[in-house]
Amino acid sequence: MDDQLKELQQLLEKASQLEKIQRNLSMEIEALRGEIEQAQTRISKQVKPIVPEVKPIEKISEPKPKPEPVTPKVEVKQEAVTPQPQESTKWEEFIGTNLLNKIGIAILVIGIGFGVKYAIDHSLLNPLTRIILGYLAGGGLLFLALRIKKDYENFSAVLLSGGMASLYFVTYAAYDFYALIPQLLAFALMVMFTGFTVLAAHRYSLQIIALLGLTGAYAVPFLLSDGSGQVVILFSYIAIINSGILVLSFLKEWKITHYAAFVLTWLIFISWYLVQYESEKHFWIALSFSLIYFIIFYTALLSTKILKSESFAGADVAFLLINSFVHYGVGYSAIEVLKEGEQYLGLFTVFNAILHFVVCVALYKRQRAFKNIFYFAAGLVLTFLSIAVPVQLEGNWVTLIWASEAVLLFWIGRTKKISAYEIMSYPLAVLALASLADDWDSFYHISLYNLENNTYFTPFFNIHFLTGIWVSLAFYIIHRFNMKENYEAPIKHKELIQLISYGIPSLILLTLYLTIYIEIGYFWESHMAQTAITITTETSSYEELNYELLAYKSLWRINFTALFGIVFSILCMRYRQTEKTVTPLFIFNYLALAAFVFIGLQEINELRYTYLYPRTPAYFETGTWNLAFRYVVLAFILPLLWFNYRFAQLEFVKENFKKMERILFHLIILIILSSELIHWLDVGRVPNTDKLGLTILWGAFALLMIILGLSKDQKFIRITGIVIFGITVLKLFVYDMAGMSTISKTIVMVSLGVLMLISSFLYNRRKKIKDL
Repeated sequence: MDDQLKELQQLLEKASQLEKIQRNLSMEIEALRGEIEQAQTRISKQVKPIVPEVKPIEKISEPKPKPEPVTPKVEVKQEAVTPQPQESTKWEEFIGTNLLNKIGIAILVIGIGFGVKYAIDHSLLNPLTRIILGYLAGGGLLFLALRIKKDYENFSAVLLSGGMASLYFVTYAAYDFYALIPQLLAFALMVMFTGFTVLAAHRYSLQIIALLGLTGAYAVPFLLSDGSGQVVILFSYIAIINSGILVLSFLKEWKITHYAAFVLTWLIFISWYLVQYESEKHFWIALSFSLIYFIIFYTALLSTKILKSESFAGADVAFLLINSFVHYGVGYSAIEVLKEGEQYLGLFTVFNAILHFVVCVALYKRQRAFKNIFYFAAGLVLTFLSIAVPVQLEGNWVTLIWASEAVLLFWIGRTKKISAYEIMSYPLAVLALASLADDWDSFYHISLYNLENNTYFTPFFNIHFLTGIWVSLAFYIIHRFNMKENYEAPIKHKELIQLISYGIPSLILLTLYLTIYIEIGYFWESHMAQTAITITTETSSYEELNYELLAYKSLWRINFTALFGIVFSILCMRYRQTEKTVTPLFIFNYLALAAFVFIGLQEINELRYTYLYPRTPAYFETGTWNLAFRYVVLAFILPLLWFNYRFAQLEFVKENFKKMERILFHLIILIILSSELIHWLDVGRVPNTDKLGLTILWGAFALLMIILGLSKDQKFIRITGIVIFGITVLKLFVYDMAGMSTISKTIVMVSLGVLMLISSFLYNRRKKIKDL
């Protein structure tokens, strides 16, 4: 049945096109006849003087000794010089046959309007007479239009449009201004006028009728009403006009009419909503008519695309997006201002998703033929579901659902090769990350100054931690699909593909790292807040906290960072030793080492200090764990040095990179040894731990560096040793000498001098061996 209707529709369109071609040909034939008559008149005046010159040419063209071949030559020369008459004829014809009738009908309507206004102002006509005269004027225009249709179709179309617009206005005025006809009759008349206009536009095959007859009817001053009953009639009137547009969209491809009705309808509706809308009186009116207009325009566009099998262009996408979000925006705004309306915003958003889902269901069995429309509607379903999440829900649910939707869209886009879905998944992934960051900021906050308002939850076994893990897992799933060779990326931009290939793994690691890192911080902060005790004095009371736990927080974060680097270093060494993976991991490991040097060692010193010099009175116990914990940290840190050494030995690593690694390796070892020396000297209550012992250690280490550089013939190692010697000497004279006893000065200077002499001897020995 559908195929037969479609075939009948195609035949009707072909017949309409042939009729239009026939009319155009008839007009051209009439114009040519007029030009031929004018040409014959001119030729009759000019042919006698030029006959003698043309006679030889006539003998050459003996087959047809007619004067026609001669006249074109004469005409071409003369017409080429003065083309103005033909040009002016075209302009004259356009003005006379096309422009004058449109201006005329406009002036006629305006003139009638002035006349009616004069009659009303001077009480010359009662309301009933005005309405009757209006119907007679509109009917007269229709009668005249139909009478001259056969000979003057374009002119007839203009008259018919003006007549229909007049009938629309008069019917509206009869009901709304004067209450001369009941509501049911007014609607019946408008439906009849709309049907007649649609039929006329279809039979004329002229869009001008639809534009002037339907869209022109919007000129009625709808916004003069101030009562809810009148508003209903106003918007019902617009809905009737738009239903005519819907029917035309089934029959014709008149996009201008469709877009004009769309713009005017929403402009009128939004203007009323912004100026005259009252929530208590107009809530259901606003919701109902915005839904009606949305469905009319949605159906009109989709029916045109489906019945005509047109391609889904960018303008259509913009049209549907504007239509959808204007409807959603009006409804959202109307519901939000209601008392307890926020509880229903999510439900309204889901309702919008259901509207688009209905379209998906209708197109599901024919999605191959209308693939773009189907997936666009499905995309709107997912979009409104995504919006519904933050509208209705709070906290982690928003993050969880957005991350899940990102995975779903990427999976559909990649497996079904639909680039639009894959592209939509990326903004959702970014939103999920932003929502996760907002969750961290909102929930992982412990106030040390307002302990009563803190909310505690079990570390590592709570919804916030699991949300971060789920987001990391979502990115991992996307990464797995991206790496599968049997799922080719529908996106053809190489730069974007490369960004995805490196960006997603980076987001996996970053999200996983920060999730655990933040959880560790929360564990120690909440633990410290719960150790609070109230100290009461004669004058005041205050809360005392075990601030020692803050040092453990920083150190365990460093331990985790080191462990993170160790785990992924092992995976990299085992499965993927490439420059693109090794270089970032190398940098990460050294950042962890830098955190240990600049933060970790300071916190370790703080723990040692609280053990050796406890507060008086001691509110919290401290034990030898404060001293021993440094070796727990070193157990996490030292493997990073070994992994970076292994990475530097790979074949693709450049020589300068290897040298930098060796220098950093030895400097960090020196820093660790210096910290150990100071630690145990401090435990042993040795004064000036940063002077005598440290200077000798640095000198000895510089000597070892020179020996190592000489044995392996590595110049950069030897130079590093010399630089350390220089720094040691500078430290000796600038810092150590002040306040040092004579014996200490003697020991340190003799020791440093001997070390430097040994170094010099080794250099001379090497030079002698080379000379031999």
